[in-house]
Amino acid sequence: MDGTTLEHIFDTSHDSLSEQRIIELQDRDGLTTWFGRYFNKDICTTGICRMVTLWIVWDGSGNFLGMQFEESNPLTKSDHTPFKRKDYERLYEIMADTASILKDLLYEDLTVEVPKDETNKTHFNNLGIYEIDGYSSATVPSLKEYVVEDAVFTCYTLWHTVYGETKQYIDSLLQKRMNPTYLVRLFNGDKGQQILALKNIESWDKWSNKIESQVLKLITSSDLDIAEKALSLITAKYLSEEERQLRFVELIKHARPEIKYEILYKLQTATTLLPDTLLLLLDLFITGDIRQGAFNHLLKIIEIQATANESINNNKIIRERVEKLASYSNPYTSSLAKSFTRKMKW
Repeated sequence: MDGTTLEHIFDTSHDSLSEQRIIELQDRDGLTTWFGRYFNKDICTTGICRMVTLWIVWDGSGNFLGMQFEESNPLTKSDHTPFKRKDYERLYEIMADTASILKDLLYEDLTVEVPKDETNKTHFNNLGIYEIDGYSSATVPSLKEYVVEDAVFTCYTLWHTVYGETKQYIDSLLQKRMNPTYLVRLFNGDKGQQILALKNIESWDKWSNKIESQVLKLITSSDLDIAEKALSLITAKYLSEEERQLRFVELIKHARPEIKYEILYKLQTATTLLPDTLLLLLDLFITGDIRQGAFNHLLKIIEIQATANESINNNKIIRERVEKLASYSNPYTSSLAKSFTRKMKW
């Protein structure tokens, strides 16, 4: 609770049993640490309902963070046995799955009727693949691996609570704050906040210098998810601004191996690259910042530019640099360079 607490009145909620406030905790820089709401939820198991009370918490990006239950009122299964530690752990995994199969199911899709007549006991016993969840229904077999055993209604209700109207309201709160100043704050936040900032950046030609430098910095992030998301914002149109090309290529020195390749793929989409950009790529290859296995991609970039631009094809320095690599000690590199010079008729 170290920070500034804000309250948001959720007067449009359809959940009249739960708290109508969303609590937000912000740090000293104005970044959200978490959002939380206290819920009273009906968990119905085939006509028999029980009340569950809990806090659900979302992180500063609006992603599921956790739940807090009262010790005196733990979760229970359909047979009234309390959840064990492994059940809570499994529940958290289910809640964290944004693409859960529960997303597109209706309440009536969760169970199938099983015989109640004593004369049908033999038929009932043959339904061993079903997990009993209630007095007259059984969990649909295909759902077993996606829910906590004997708690399909609990999992379904809580998942739709986590991703329902409260999260939508939180997302709208965050969306209203999206401006250049807040984006820069998000860039200094955690992984989720950095990705949230990247998702909300408009087209590159509207970037401020601060935002552009943050995007380029994140391309060299050690976190692959962040690096890939930042790199996705670099377009062929962005690279058409010649002064940006060298800054972009320089990122290869500090990028993850996977991102180095992606940078080369991006450069293949550029309409026009400066001779200095191509020379920098060749220098980075010579210094080992670009691996031997990526040499063919580098040559592809040069070929695209040389074919489209006569001045590149006739550039003496680029030609000499490639010809020098034809006598390189590595046979793979020298072979590719020789083939390339013959193909280009240099």
